[in-house]
Amino acid sequence: MPDPRVSIVMPIYNAAAFVRAAADSVLSQSWRDLELIVIDDGSSDDSWREVEQIGDPRVLLLRRDHGGAAAARNAGIERARGRYLGFMDADDVWLEGKLEHDVALLGAHPEADLVFSAMRMVDAAGRDSGRTIRRWPGVLELRDLLIENRIGADTVLMRREAADRAGRFDEELPAGSDYDYWLRVALLRPGNLRGSPRVTALYRRRAGQLTGDWRQQLRVWNRIMTKMRGLCPEAVAEVEHLARASFARAQSAAAYESGDLAPAWELFREAAHSAPGFMWRDRRTWLLAAALASAHVLPRSVHRKLEGLARTARASRP
Repeated sequence: MPDPRVSIVMPIYNAAAFVRAAADSVLSQSWRDLELIVIDDGSSDDSWREVEQIGDPRVLLLRRDHGGAAAARNAGIERARGRYLGFMDADDVWLEGKLEHDVALLGAHPEADLVFSAMRMVDAAGRDSGRTIRRWPGVLELRDLLIENRIGADTVLMRREAADRAGRFDEELPAGSDYDYWLRVALLRPGNLRGSPRVTALYRRRAGQLTGDWRQQLRVWNRIMTKMRGLCPEAVAEVEHLARASFARAQSAAAYESGDLAPAWELFREAAHSAPGFMWRDRRTWLLAAALASAHVLPRSVHRKLEGLARTARASRP
């Protein structure tokens, strides 16, 4: 087949229940000039067999020993033939028109090396949580990306030449290699990251995800910041207190969702202490404070009931 314009790299690891829906959402895009490179990262379930049954000539299946998402993505990039690169997780879903939207956005902005958009969060069964995440309109500067990761990997489309200049995903990081990579892409030239507020993907939250392990995320974040201090020391020095506060709040929320209320409070206090003005101007800080306070004073059954009502209310919003 002739080289496609877009290559999508999708690692899978024990995602047999979800991978067909993820792959189908890519292959059914209105933008047809693509290849989907699926890397089975040593799955012990039937993930790769699910992919084998798709029967679309645009799908390339690679199998390798388990080495982690970063290594699997790197293997996919090496086989990619497209001018543009996209990334997909095996348990998430693209919405219709996503890829056509991204290609048009890169075409309209030659100064952009990478474009991204927003995601809607769903649960393991695909039920809408009512939460839209990673929404950022316009140019995302290095400063803002250092403060908080605003880029969801599922929504990225980037130029292959930029990927080659930035290098590859850091295989030494047990998690967070996507955030590390976006930061290195941002260092290529000013103003080269552009976000769209459009929701283009569904992000599935389920048990066992690395993103739910807040303790590991904290260790990884410190490693990434250490690396960035070497690559862009002035930029990090300017915003590190804000970045630390933002990250502590995010991990406080993760600890709260895991039921670890004592560390959730500790992380929340760290966030508020690191940058109080910056934190309290953000609606998310007030919402998290209310959730932590209600979990502290209300019986657990009542608190969980209120949480369920809040999720239902969010999901019912247009």
